[in-house]
Amino acid sequence: MDQLKPVLEYIDSNYSSPVTLADLSRIAGMTPKYFCRYFRAAIHRTPMDYLNYYRIERACYILSTTELPITDVAYQCGFNDSSYFVKTFKKYMDVTPKQYALRL
Repeated sequence: MDQLKPVLEYIDSNYSSPVTLADLSRIAGMTPKYFCRYFRAAIHRTPMDYLNYYRIERACYILSTTELPITDVAYQCGFNDSSYFVKTFKKYMDVTPKQYALRL
């Protein structure tokens, strides 16, 4: 798990920017293929699934603490396409970002 700590810290610091599998595997000092297997065994998610989940968690926080438009929240959380953001948000939260914000 020590090898993943710098990766998780990198995600925490850079989730709003483009993050690639190559970036993460380089930080862990592993090949991308081995890194994916190692990460999944330790975290029980693929690296990119974890990144998207993390971004959605951050989006939930922003939605609950601000009144920013959904598109702005998407961009702040590293999504370049608001429709993909809505699709991904619904996948993890079972509601759209707008429905989530209205529940608060």
